[in-house]
Amino acid sequence: MEHSKRGDFKIGYFDQHREMLNDSKDLLETFCPFGGDHIEVKGKSLHIFGYLKNFLFPKEFLDRKIGALSGGEKSRVALALLFSKEYDCLILDEPTNDLDIPTINILEEYLQSFQGALFFVSHDRYFVDKIAKKLFILKDQKIEESHHSFSEYLEIQNELKEYTNIAKELQKTKVEKPKNKTKLSYNEKRLLELLPKEIESLEQELKLLEKKLYTPQKNSDLTTLALEYENKKALCEEKITQYLELEEKMENL
Repeated sequence: MEHSKRGDFKIGYFDQHREMLNDSKDLLETFCPFGGDHIEVKGKSLHIFGYLKNFLFPKEFLDRKIGALSGGEKSRVALALLFSKEYDCLILDEPTNDLDIPTINILEEYLQSFQGALFFVSHDRYFVDKIAKKLFILKDQKIEESHHSFSEYLEIQNELKEYTNIAKELQKTKVEKPKNKTKLSYNEKRLLELLPKEIESLEQELKLLEKKLYTPQKNSDLTTLALEYENKKALCEEKITQYLELEEKMENL
């Protein structure tokens, strides 16, 4: 973790590898390098234990060496150091790495209350959804901007990808589909002439059957009517399919 100052504008950097932590120092020395046991945070003087307990450190950790801490504990120390300073801008690189859920909750709480600018890189979708107000996406050597949540952005991209794949398949089918140069046979020509009338007749019969089904007479056999309706409907659909196939074949000649 380090920070820089350009004029009056302070930038804080969080290094997930904790390069600035000194393994030979304990927590008290790390936060109070000039002695004492108090630290100033946001204009308030706090006892170091009172501050560090917000980052899940018990009192007995104050004299524990940094080198004796686990990776997650070192990350919590780095976060505690970062948030003990006043910055106008924070830059975080994979801040949730090595953190357990309670620590991530602490991190989210501090970042949501941060008053400055925040830039971070993360593969943690849930963290990005919760913290980011704007996305910068590196895509095809260009940077896209989005005000959607990360989950919404991914969902939109997946839908666009599906549409693109469908369009490619349709184009491929259109290009590769061989045109049928064979002429229609005599029977096919006759079917093209007769099928529209047969289809129209079947559709009229279906309408009559529907009327009988919805307004049955006293002695109507609904089972027989329903079966007749389904059979005629299947026949009608078959003839419509046959007609459309013949029409397409004729168009490809």
